[in-house]
Amino acid sequence: MGAKSLLHLGLVTRRMSGVLLIAFCVFTTSASGQQPKDPPKDPPKTAPGTADEEKAKEAFLAGKLDDALKLLQAASKANPAFPPAKVVAARWCVETGNGQQARVLIEQAAAEDSTHPDVFLTNASFALGEGRITDAILGCSTALAMTESTRWDADTKKRYQREARLGLAAAFEVRGDHASVKTHVSALLEADPRNAGLRQRLARTSFLLGRTEDAFTDLQAAAKEDPTLDPPQLSMAQLWTAKQDFAKADEWYAKAVAAHPNSAKVHRGLAGYLLDRGRLDTAKAHIAAAQKMEPTARDTKALTGLAARYAKDYTAAATIFEELVKDHPSFGFGVVNLALVLAESGDLTGKRRATELAEGYAKQNPRAGEPRAVLAYCLFKAGRAADAEKMGRSAVGLGSLSPDAAYFLAKVFADRGASEEAQKIVKAACESKDGFVYRKEAEELLAELNKKLPPPKK
Repeated sequence: MGAKSLLHLGLVTRRMSGVLLIAFCVFTTSASGQQPKDPPKDPPKTAPGTADEEKAKEAFLAGKLDDALKLLQAASKANPAFPPAKVVAARWCVETGNGQQARVLIEQAAAEDSTHPDVFLTNASFALGEGRITDAILGCSTALAMTESTRWDADTKKRYQREARLGLAAAFEVRGDHASVKTHVSALLEADPRNAGLRQRLARTSFLLGRTEDAFTDLQAAAKEDPTLDPPQLSMAQLWTAKQDFAKADEWYAKAVAAHPNSAKVHRGLAGYLLDRGRLDTAKAHIAAAQKMEPTARDTKALTGLAARYAKDYTAAATIFEELVKDHPSFGFGVVNLALVLAESGDLTGKRRATELAEGYAKQNPRAGEPRAVLAYCLFKAGRAADAEKMGRSAVGLGSLSPDAAYFLAKVFADRGASEEAQKIVKAACESKDGFVYRKEAEELLAELNKKLPPPKK
């Protein structure tokens, strides 16, 4: 897994009036999990619930659904803007892993109030989370149309419109319909013209539509509105990197360093890019620059640890990632890297801990294939080949995998005798232009498999 993977996490969840909608970050990449974006702000604190809502949540968690619904109904009567009781309960069911009950409740909520936007927004969020993109688009579109009702005051109407358009933008982004994404993001900006995050997102959409000058203009405007955002030159470099136009990426990284020579964020971004291009020695200079500017920053340490992994200096990498996991236990980048370092270099106790770390990360991301691939590799390195194969097969089909993750699966499958399958997987990884730590090992595995088998069919 290379530096690209966590530069911009592809998906984040945002709480919008209680609805967990999967929304896309400004710069989406394919991957799973290694080099972080600069330290995120603390997550926004949600408004405290009413006394009835808090009591309802307690009753719900105690298994008293009927009592919870009565309390939620009281909250809804007291505040017309409060979502329908069964909608709230359905969300809680999803949060606690009871999807079946959530679907029952949301269907009941729709039968009881078929014109309430919250019903359709919540159902759309469930659909988006399950990969049912068409259903998500239909749900958000229906909710958006329902905001025209005179039933809602101006503020409530704006809130529902915003949530519906955010959901539509997220769904159309998954579908790759960037023109529709632009339509909804533009409408959001019209209602909230000083929102720098939306301006960034519009820039990315313009870039994907081939309007690169418009993209840079919007990135400049976003950075002016919010100076904590990535410098616009850095953002353009990352967009060109994602497009795999590395000549343009080189050009924009040079512009970023020239315009912001004292930005640790820029030096970290360039260092990660250079690591993925196999230019470790050049990357070290920019890591050193970031260390001078922000020596204690989480992401400076993370990038330093990743460079040590690229150099196969597992002792140094383990020291760095142990510290990161201790100081930032929920930082997935540190957890995954520590697991992989221990899997490669640890004793039996270390390999066991690697498996435990990877297993915990996989449980936190149950719908992603990448964490399962990491766990499969850790199991394999711990000598649990059969368990590794089982876990690896569960990763197949759960979204695209980084080249490193593909190598993990190929290594496991080849060991278990599935040579043809392994050959096909590792060949695709080796043909990828993305950087990854295990490229040399992947190429060696492919060479071994090619000696045993005919070239894989395309």
